[in-house]
Amino acid sequence: MAIQLIFCVETNKKADTDSIYISEVIRHMYQLNNKIKLSWVYMDSKNKYDSRSVLQKIKEKKENYIFGKTKVIYCIDTDDFEKNIKHEKELAQITFFCQQHEYDLVWFCHDIEDVFLGKKIPHSNKVKEASAFRRNEQIKTISQDSLSCTDKKIHTSNILNVLDNYLTRK
Repeated sequence: MAIQLIFCVETNKKADTDSIYISEVIRHMYQLNNKIKLSWVYMDSKNKYDSRSVLQKIKEKKENYIFGKTKVIYCIDTDDFEKNIKHEKELAQITFFCQQHEYDLVWFCHDIEDVFLGKKIPHSNKVKEASAFRRNEQIKTISQDSLSCTDKKIHTSNILNVLDNYLTRK
């Protein structure tokens, strides 16, 4: 059966950095075929997770895919949730929203660059660093254990736990 995975990412369409890291995980660790469609919704900010425009884009992508089922996966940075009450509350709200809508939630602790590059990256360098990550095939150096965590700790994610529900590992 065919499946569409809609990834809602924090980045904007112009920068498109989050999709680089996520695509590399999928390409490197999972079997892909023409029955798997990856779609992207660019939120421009995680604060827009429930905005009318984001929800409309999800709805359109779901309606336009007629070949099988669709799953929505929100991909969110945790930021400093354990130190910052605002970030903790924001993460809890997004988690609750995803549960209400039966969406999956992939988290990156503290952000996607922390997970894949091991450090924080200045906003102005994010596009360059993501491109270098792909070009240099740095995905091969990432521990699968750090991508399949259940507890949020720095440099980790639950992305493999979520993707394993829909894709077959190589």
